[in-house]
Amino acid sequence: MSKIHEAVAELRTAKGVKGAAVLTMDGLVAAASLEASLIADVLAGLSSYLLMTTNKSLKEGGMGGCARLTLHATNGKAVFVDLTDAYLVVMFDQFADIAAATKQIDEVAVRIRRASRLS
Repeated sequence: MSKIHEAVAELRTAKGVKGAAVLTMDGLVAAASLEASLIADVLAGLSSYLLMTTNKSLKEGGMGGCARLTLHATNGKAVFVDLTDAYLVVMFDQFADIAAATKQIDEVAVRIRRASRLS
């Protein structure tokens, strides 16, 4: 298992995490560890569209690119972290405390960035 896959799988141990993935901006799955209810290709497509439109809107507004996006929905939450050439996406159940997992998410993002530079 690659260092990136290991890092993504590690995030599944955080309380309330339903899945984690590294996704490219064009909607490809680079690495994923998801519970059965999450489909990697669907997550990648939706994330790609959301992040492309968010980045476009932010840039048009003079705010630069999206470094981190937190999404709260009726049945869950998601955190998107910029990895430069990809995004780390962490899916939570609706009751999860995202703040409690922030440090672990940030540490995993750093590990993935380092591993992707070495590849």
